[in-house]
Parts: sequence; C-alpha cells; structure tokens
Amino acid sequence: MAYSLFICMILLAGPIAGLTVLASGNPSRYTIADNDRDLSGSAIAASAAVSEKASTSIRDTSGITDAAPPPASRSRPAWVDQGAERVGGEYHMPVAIGPYASPLECEARLPAAVEAAIDDYVELVLGPEARGRVKVPWAFVETNLLRERYMESRLFQLTSTQQREMHTLYVLLAFDHNANQYLRQIWRFTQGTMNLVRFGTFFGIAVWTLTVVWGYLRLDLTFGGRYRLPLGAAAGLLLVLPWIILAILPLR
Repeated sequence: MAYSLFICMILLAGPIAGLTVLASGNPSRYTIADNDRDLSGSAIAASAAVSEKASTSIRDTSGITDAAPPPASRSRPAWVDQGAERVGGEYHMPVAIGPYASPLECEARLPAAVEAAIDDYVELVLGPEARGRVKVPWAFVETNLLRERYMESRLFQLTSTQQREMHTLYVLLAFDHNANQYLRQIWRFTQGTMNLVRFGTFFGIAVWTLTVVWGYLRLDLTFGGRYRLPLGAAAGLLLVLPWIILAILPLR
C-alpha cells in the first residue's frame, strides 16, 4: 500500500514540475521578444531621424547657385580671398584652379596654372624679357614655393532644374629670398645659353657667307665668266637664305 502511494506521488510530481518549468520559462521568452521590439523601434526611430536630417541638408543646399558667394567655413583660409601681396620678407601669390567637375581635373591643371603664375612673378622681378624663359623644376615648386593648398566644393546651377557640385583648388605660392636667388640663377644660365646660341648662329652665317662667295668665284673662274649672271643670282639667293630663316624662326 505504501509502495503504491509512493508511485502515485512520483507520477503526480512529474507533470507539476513540468508545468512549473514551462511557467518559469515563458516570462523570459516574452521579455526577450519585448526587448527585440524595443530595439527595433529605436533603430526605426534613429533611421527616421537620420533620413530627416539628410533631407533637411539637401533642402538647405538646394538654393546654392554659381552666383552665390562661397559658403562660410571655418576651414577656409583667409589667403583664398586675398590678392598677391608682400607679407614680411615674402611675396604671396594665390592661384585658383577651377571650378572643374572633379578634384582630379584641378590637380591635372595645377602645373600649368602654377607655371603661368611664376611667369607673372618673373616678369615683375626680372623684367619682360625673362617671361616664359625661366623654367622652374616642379620638384622645386613643391618643396619651396607651394606653401598651402585648399580644395573648395560647392553647388553650381547648370540649368534651371539641374545642379552639380564643382571643385576649385586654391594654392598659395610664396617667394622668399632663396626663391628669388634661384630664379635669378636660372635666368643667368638661360641668358648665357641664349648668348651662346646667338654667337653660334652668327658665326655659322659668317662661315656660310664666305663659303658661298668662294664657291661663286671658283665657279666663275672655272667657266670663264660665261655664267656669271645666273651664278651671281644663285649666290645672292644663298646669301639671303639664312636671314630669311631667322626672320621666320627668330632667336629666343
């Protein structure tokens, strides 16, 4: 009898324990689900906030056109809006490249724009004759002349319904005493080369003239003066030929 009662108690205790475990497990499952819903709601709210901020930003920049002044920026240096001027012992010259559709286009046109600015400075310091004849290596420009650079991006009104972001590269060239000495050194070397070319050219013309005259006299003696007129015309044309070439291709 006691043994049968013990078995009945075991049979009844199993389902009760199972129900207890199920009851204790359900709140945890429901709590995790509730937390997942809370996190999803927070993510949705954050996404909505970011989308609203992005749309607000787009609306704020939609009114910018090419005629509008550049937007105020703390990172925009003051030298961008200044002209060429002397600052202390240096001569500062801002150079603008653009606007272009991409920063790569600005970088590609940077050497030509810097070379034109250097020509302006060379003309100012060394005179008009030196303009375009003082060729500065790009390595020297990057190391000694290119002081600062700033890339600006802003919207431009292409058509009544289309806008596009354009880029302008600003660089600041600084010419100090060492740079001026280097430019003068290049100009002296260039002048020496030009004088050497001039001397060689006129020496060649002199040799050419003596050769033509000697050839004319030699042929005149050979033919006994029978072809003096055509030989003289040919010799005269040969004597004028170098000067015609110099008129077409002047010495630099």
